[in-house]
Amino acid sequence: MEQTIREIIMQADDERNLDLIWWVKDILNEFSSTCNCPPGWRYIGARLASEYPKDSWVYENLELYNFTDMER
Repeated sequence: MEQTIREIIMQADDERNLDLIWWVKDILNEFSSTCNCPPGWRYIGARLASEYPKDSWVYENLELYNFTDMER
């Protein structure tokens, strides 16, 4: 799942596709708030938050700052 999310993010970033990046944001939010979500999926947002620069288009549009306090 994480690889799929990353590929969607790369495409959205290349195209500056806000619709696509917002879908990813919704998915990441759903993963992080679902108690029975697989742990590998639950913390995808936290891993991405540590990888993208805080001033990047992806970081800002995915609102990755919401995932910085999560465990990985």
